[in-house]
Amino acid sequence: MSTAASVLREPQGAPMSGRRAVAIWAAALVGAVGIGFLLSPETLLLLVAGVLALVLVPAVVTPVVQAPSMGLSALLVASVLVPLNVRRGGMPLSVCLLVAGGVCATALLRRWLVPPSAVPVTRTERAVAAFMLVAVLAFVVGQYPWFPAPPAPMTAQAAGLALFLLSGALLVSVGREVRTLAQLKRLTWLFLAASAAAIVVIMVQPLAPGVALFNIVDATTVGSMFWTWVVAVSASQALFNRELSFPWRVGLWGLTLLVLARGLILAFSWASGWLPPLIALGTVFFLRFPRVTLGVGLLSLAPLLMVSNQAVAPVAEQESYSLMTRLEAIKVLWRVVEHNPWLGLGPANYYHYTLQFPILGWYVRFNSHNQYLDLVAQVGVVGLLAFLWVAGEAARLAWQLRERPRSRFARAYAVGVLGGLAGSLAAAALADWIVPFVYNIGIPGFRSSVLFWFFLGGTVALRRMMLAGTEPALAPRTPRHA
Repeated sequence: MSTAASVLREPQGAPMSGRRAVAIWAAALVGAVGIGFLLSPETLLLLVAGVLALVLVPAVVTPVVQAPSMGLSALLVASVLVPLNVRRGGMPLSVCLLVAGGVCATALLRRWLVPPSAVPVTRTERAVAAFMLVAVLAFVVGQYPWFPAPPAPMTAQAAGLALFLLSGALLVSVGREVRTLAQLKRLTWLFLAASAAAIVVIMVQPLAPGVALFNIVDATTVGSMFWTWVVAVSASQALFNRELSFPWRVGLWGLTLLVLARGLILAFSWASGWLPPLIALGTVFFLRFPRVTLGVGLLSLAPLLMVSNQAVAPVAEQESYSLMTRLEAIKVLWRVVEHNPWLGLGPANYYHYTLQFPILGWYVRFNSHNQYLDLVAQVGVVGLLAFLWVAGEAARLAWQLRERPRSRFARAYAVGVLGGLAGSLAAAALADWIVPFVYNIGIPGFRSSVLFWFFLGGTVALRRMMLAGTEPALAPRTPRHA
């Protein structure tokens, strides 16, 4: 028996007598009453909290560290089914944001407790590290008084920086914490199952207003990334994963069509809800049937424009003012950003600096409603290039994995990432869906953007499995006559 086991083993001896046990309990009771009289209620509460932390923290942290997929599972469920926000000094703290912080902290703790693997750092992780470093530099540079006006409050700046850092850290954490293909499968199916439940609830909510059961999902905060990645993941698995049985593939196609039907029929005026998912679906089909997809797309373009003219006209009238203001916002934002175009003005700051220049004759604060402009304004051209580097490396890695994995699930996963990435980059032109801006999509929108970084992190995990030789062999196809 090892030394550690012998130390932890209870000594052999006579059992404790009843009188001795009663004496110990009496002494503990007297001591507790005395402490209660001597200490103030605040100090006593702190003492109790400290004792509970000493007891509970190891009981919670140890299983999470040993099974990292627990935290990732909680993150996916929180991003889809938990709309709760906690107010702290006027700044909302999303439950999803808190869980993501716990996941990243756990990944860091594991790196301290577990010897690091010999698998080298991927190019995608280097790009993410550069993106996070630029965000920190922009935060430091943002403390310089660029205008004779106060910048954003420090709480808003810190929240903006946290969104940048947590997004990048989550990608790296997923890439390092998911060690086996079975873990990635479970997380993917968990996301699709939770998404299916959320979509059903969202569809039923208008039919049963006020029912508490249907308030677990907030349709206003699931965001564009939710709809985009549901379509990308479900369609790619249905089309490329031949290990799935026919009923499961039909169910995945039903989920895909339900998302598109909701966006095109029930929420057509909200382009972020149907255009990025449609681009994701088109990308998935193109990777499976490139010639057919291009042919059908070109042949259906003219009829679609003719049929949809009446449907699009009211939306175009509603969005005409929005388009005009966006174009004016670009002009004004350049006058703000030109003071430091390379590293930007720091997270959240440009929103307060827009008061220095009129837009359409009004001196008001506004945001760009565009992810790329937001990045330039907050972290500069260097930050935008770092983000594009992350997207490019993720796309390159997913493209390589599309051909190399020996698992049909992994191949379908890589295709889904390519589709989701295409749709996400399109959604970024419509709003700050990938790295939420504090004064627009805001902290509640992190529950949507987290999916972008999560699934990109999955490609890094697949790459590590290949380098470590842990990816299972491709299962043979079952003959149709069998």
